[in-house]
Amino acid sequence: MKYFYERNTEFLESDVNKTFDEVLLMSKEQFCEWIIELRKQIVKNWNEKGNPPRVGYNEQEIIDQFNEMTSFPVWKFEETDELTKEKDVIRNTSAVGNAVNQWFPTMMKTKINYSKKIENGKSIYDYFARDDLLKNFLIYAARHFKRDSFYHHSLPVHSGDRIQIGTSHCTPTTPKEFIDWFETIARGYETHDYWLDPTEKENYTGYNVNLKASKDVEFIITRDNIEQLKIPKNCLTNIDAKKNVNTYRIRLYEKGQKLFPAGFRAFRVSFCQYAVNFPPLTAKYLYERYTNSFKNQDKIIIYDPSAGWGGRLLGALSVNDSRNIHYVGTDPNTDHNTHNGRTKYHEFADFFNTKTYRANGLFPKTHTYEIFQHGSEEIHKDPAFQKYKGKLDLIFTSPPYFMKEAYSDDDTQSYKKFGQYKLWREGFLRQTLQTCVEYLKHDRYLLWNIADVNFDKTSLPLEQDSIDILKEFGLEYKGKLKMALAQMPGGNRTDSETGLPNTKNYCKVNNLWLKYEPIFVFYKS
Repeated sequence: MKYFYERNTEFLESDVNKTFDEVLLMSKEQFCEWIIELRKQIVKNWNEKGNPPRVGYNEQEIIDQFNEMTSFPVWKFEETDELTKEKDVIRNTSAVGNAVNQWFPTMMKTKINYSKKIENGKSIYDYFARDDLLKNFLIYAARHFKRDSFYHHSLPVHSGDRIQIGTSHCTPTTPKEFIDWFETIARGYETHDYWLDPTEKENYTGYNVNLKASKDVEFIITRDNIEQLKIPKNCLTNIDAKKNVNTYRIRLYEKGQKLFPAGFRAFRVSFCQYAVNFPPLTAKYLYERYTNSFKNQDKIIIYDPSAGWGGRLLGALSVNDSRNIHYVGTDPNTDHNTHNGRTKYHEFADFFNTKTYRANGLFPKTHTYEIFQHGSEEIHKDPAFQKYKGKLDLIFTSPPYFMKEAYSDDDTQSYKKFGQYKLWREGFLRQTLQTCVEYLKHDRYLLWNIADVNFDKTSLPLEQDSIDILKEFGLEYKGKLKMALAQMPGGNRTDSETGLPNTKNYCKVNNLWLKYEPIFVFYKS
């Protein structure tokens, strides 16, 4: 039996996967009907076959990706923060290792909380399954699929662009030149079309027969010019007479482009925040860096108090040198259960250790692991875990950020056991860290990836509380590493007055502002 989903070909090949031009030309009623059918199909595939709205890899592609991990040059992730001149940034932009997500189809069912009322949390799955969210879904879907907000299928036409369709080409300098050429010549090929994208733009070239726009300036026309330019009705599908929008960009597209798989990105990026896995290659980098001084000892025991979605376990399995790694993970999530006391961790770890060339090559070598299905605040009570006391060579995890992510509905989840932050800090965070400190060897490191979170516009000090507790337990704070995330999006752009990003944790690499999550480094002497 396979415990992972594969490439979602059934949805991609279904009638629900419309082309961009089909959706562009839909009326509001037709669009609503399509969205209802799309949601129904996604939920059915998800519930019955474990296929979330993602593309996925087939089995051989998963094996190839896991093989690539073992020789991946993770040292290339090291970057210098131009603000501090310190080489303390880890910038991993690789997707290698992400295939492990396919063992965890519930990732996108994880509810994300923005307030302390956990019943208000929502998951991406909720947007597909809940009738009360249909209205919001329609708004987001119209933006991404009818208006192509990610520019997956249509691009603005600029002054000076050389546009070729069939055997004809044009380099227009005014909107009129483009439209005249397209309607008299290019439309006859029946391979492309254009549409008017509503926009509010103060400085635009405007439609003027005599105006020669400078190169790279988008063609913008006004509502009053539409009739004069004799633009066909099928190009006006996104113009709403009830909305007070007066300017439009011309966007050109090729007919017949399917919305998915490219459209899956919209669900993950802007419908709702979603749970993400820890990057396996970043975990591999940290394991190799912080065990390098004793890499030749008989066994290196690594403890992960919150095993999560398996990214750190995969990173441990992929370490490829003389080290003998033994990964110990704890997590109470029963959604991960498979059969006979096994979990998804067992299934993908055994897949890695039997399917990749690590097991089947000329010199086979695999790493070992042990999984406990307890919360990290309870694990010290398990006699089977107590054998590791004083024997851990490295502790590295990314614990729950209080109740930010509701990983499951289990009563053993820390956000359910400790519903107030002070209770969570003492009952979960302090107890977890106490176990870590007691079980860690001397002359070894603890790495703690955590960040402050906001609930009801109040910031909770998870970072400082973690530092204070570990110092109280006698560990030496060695500073932090900056795990770079994507380039600043949306609300995290730079402030218009200071020029600095509007977020707490940011760095600058290769002249790009990047948000980061801290990984705090502690040493037990």
